[in-house]
Amino acid sequence: MPESAAPAESLNAAPKERLIAPLWHTIVFLILILGNSYASFYLSRRFVATGAAAAGPSLAARLLTYTSTIIMEWVLFLYVYFGMRARGETMRHRINARWKSASDVWRDIGIGMGVWVAMLIVAAILTLPFRSAGNEGAKVVTQLVPHVFLELPVWAVLTATAGFCEEFVFRGYLLEQFRRMTGSATAGIAIQAVIFGLAHGYQGWVHMAAIVGIGLVLGGVAWGRKSLAPGMFAHGWMDFSSGVGIYIAHLKHLM
Repeated sequence: MPESAAPAESLNAAPKERLIAPLWHTIVFLILILGNSYASFYLSRRFVATGAAAAGPSLAARLLTYTSTIIMEWVLFLYVYFGMRARGETMRHRINARWKSASDVWRDIGIGMGVWVAMLIVAAILTLPFRSAGNEGAKVVTQLVPHVFLELPVWAVLTATAGFCEEFVFRGYLLEQFRRMTGSATAGIAIQAVIFGLAHGYQGWVHMAAIVGIGLVLGGVAWGRKSLAPGMFAHGWMDFSSGVGIYIAHLKHLM
């Protein structure tokens, strides 16, 4: 090949996309979120091992858990937001709701409900082989969702926060960051889904595997729609409805 071909080849090559935040920013984020996940796993396992799960946490303990989780979610959101903002990325561009009328909002709500059904199916399939085995993560989750009516408003705020913040940081930030790192949307969707599952340590490895599947669904929808809005609706509704469902089942058990 002639020597003059090399410069021409490099000029025609597609330039590598700039990361939406510095690499160190993503590394710190992963340390924070995985460290928090490990701490939640360790504390929840001690919770079950000591037999405390039988009695369950008090009303005050659950409300404190909800409040501290809401704060943590917003801290992570702000960390990601300011990291991307420094590179010129805006929240509006990342979410990309494209709402010009009420029908656009209802469209995304409808898509979100379809995504919710898909998430339920994926979670059921991935946890089905382990239904007969003991599932400490399920016990912990059952004890942490609302047990009295006073907890429901705070639970609603928590699940709405999770739907917004977690979609922004996982699908809006990590998916795009890893897509640009690898040059592959498929890799970006897969990597963020695995990290999403690993971030839920308190739910145990069975549920974490299901959450990886849920992350794949949400990642695929976010990439396919080029919008986070449907996933935010689906994510928030799934968390809220699951908690309310267990709350209603708990009330029936007491009757």
